[in-house]
Amino acid sequence: MCGRYGFIHSPEDLEQAWGSLRIGGDFPPSYNRAPGQMHPVVRQAPDLSLELVPMRWGFVPHWGAQSKVLPINARAESITLLPLFREAFRSRRALIPADWFYEWAFDPDDPAVKQPMLLRARDHHILALAGIWDRHRRADGREEETFAILTVPALPAVAQIHGRMPLVLDPRHWPLWWHPHARRVQLEPCLQPADFPWETFPVSPRVNSTRYDAPEAALPWDGGMPD
Repeated sequence: MCGRYGFIHSPEDLEQAWGSLRIGGDFPPSYNRAPGQMHPVVRQAPDLSLELVPMRWGFVPHWGAQSKVLPINARAESITLLPLFREAFRSRRALIPADWFYEWAFDPDDPAVKQPMLLRARDHHILALAGIWDRHRRADGREEETFAILTVPALPAVAQIHGRMPLVLDPRHWPLWWHPHARRVQLEPCLQPADFPWETFPVSPRVNSTRYDAPEAALPWDGGMPD
């Protein structure tokens, strides 16, 4: 699964890396992005341009605004089988920019302890996490947009830490991902995660707290007591 990630680049940096974007808001950097918070998401606008917009992490379908379940992930293998995600996958696909994501590995000496690990591209390029989004009306009458990140079985470089990983989309597949009429069978190539050299290392246990958001969250941890 993917339950925490970091993205610290500016919208201008993202535009330089990914191409022209309509920027719709302010997007402060965050080293430890968590569910329930607002995060930058790239989606295709009705005129087929791409726009960067804020959305809340925790998927709510337009027909289920009162739902108590706010899934943060959707399995790519079953996404078209579940009514909760099916319509969004068909017509509201998105990319979530990330510099890295976190997973928690079990300590072989103490299975009750989970060690947070940071995973990112070795060359530190911005990752494009595949997502879906939807818009619903809140109880107070305001409209809100939310998203979930697709997950797939982990690549060998990641599987030693966790059995699943976010679907990192290969840039070659982006035009197909954005195609407004693409169907599941046509999107199959997109559901294979991009493979490139990965870098992984343990980080401070302070990352366990969603309130911890500091540059040190992305630094290797030496195993000492956190400050």
